Amino acid sequence: MAKLIDLTVTDVTLAALSSISVYRYLSVHQVATIVGLKDKSASEMLLRLERHKALSHFGNTGIRGYGKTPKMYYLTRGGHRVLSEEMEAVGRTVAPYSQININSRWSPLMYHRVATLDVLAYVERDCQSLKDYRLAGTLVEYRREKIGAKWRKETTDFVADPPCPENRIVPDAGFAVEHLQTGKRALFLIEVDLGTTRLTTAQGDDDVTTFTDKLAQYDRYLSSGRVARRHKHLGTFSGFHLLTITNSDQRIANMRAAASALPRSFHGFYRFSTLDKLRQKFLHDGWLSRDHADHKTYRLIKGN
Repeated sequence: MAKLIDLTVTDVTLAALSSISVYRYLSVHQVATIVGLKDKSASEMLLRLERHKALSHFGNTGIRGYGKTPKMYYLTRGGHRVLSEEMEAVGRTVAPYSQININSRWSPLMYHRVATLDVLAYVERDCQSLKDYRLAGTLVEYRREKIGAKWRKETTDFVADPPCPENRIVPDAGFAVEHLQTGKRALFLIEVDLGTTRLTTAQGDDDVTTFTDKLAQYDRYLSSGRVARRHKHLGTFSGFHLLTITNSDQRIANMRAAASALPRSFHGFYRFSTLDKLRQKFLHDGWLSRDHADHKTYRLIKGN
């Protein structure tokens, strides 16, 4: 394959290519957030990389009833080769090239994935500014890993045996942070809610999965101890939280009220916030617990 002619790889370019490689595909805004550029500057950089055939894209088309979809960039084989060569020069390796499946081009599910990637971009941005902590790794629902002869989503687990659909749990995303001095790590799993999931079940025979059903499943997951075993590749954890991120303060109030029937002993393992607050600062000190009677606010990382 011919070399990419006249492609200048700067530190920012390399960071952009690397982040796209990690998450498979990212929007202009997500890349801008992670590498510290304004959206306009990131757009110009990504367009230049696309013209050099280091990147390609999907999305950026109109869908009736939804408006224009975001433009999502992904690495070409040539772009992956450039990234690999540059990383090798500094003693780092890159995961093998993975072809992006874009046969369907776009689906309603992609809006949820884009929102999830927005959240992870804010995590990446804020962790870069920490002095005493580092981001030890991230998880995202659509990435897959091979276990033996089978492939599974990297967040998929089971709250109990047998490993059947009724016991399956699939967080949207997650991340681990490490305290640099003590080596202690904390795991945060993420659920992104766009306001479409029913909070409670109106009828006893209703088979629709509700938000409170999901939280009850997470309570089982916590009490089983499986969460630590499933993600032990990210370290041994001294703390765990499930972060629920939604679109309004009123939605959070409704969620917390709906969760009041769940065991109080698990309320402290949950935190709630909105996408708008995360846009400003993911590691803010205004996170809420699951207990609707608890009016205190919390930080995710002590001493941050």
